[in-house]
Amino acid sequence: MQKAREISFEFLGQTFLFRSFVPEEEVKEILKYLEDKKKELENFKRIPTFKLAVWLLLQVAHDYIKIKKEKEVLERHVKNQLDKVGEFLKKEAISWGVRGDDKDLPS
Repeated sequence: MQKAREISFEFLGQTFLFRSFVPEEEVKEILKYLEDKKKELENFKRIPTFKLAVWLLLQVAHDYIKIKKEKEVLERHVKNQLDKVGEFLKKEAISWGVRGDDKDLPS
């Protein structure tokens, strides 16, 4: 079993320390994502840390919902395409004279 490792990072002027099973590369990717989001606010004057944290939370939630919806659309599209392929293969099997109970065909 993989052991949890200590992860320490600084963000918004605070140091955070926690234990996690998340691979280090994923943690780095997450922190880079948050830093990039934070940089979007650099054009504004000084923003209180709490407001910046809430803004980042809302941005992450927005990105998550957007990606979740895109995933659902792609899943429906793939399912529709698989259904079409299945129907095509059924028709082709009939035209080749293959019976549905043929034991030699994979199911």
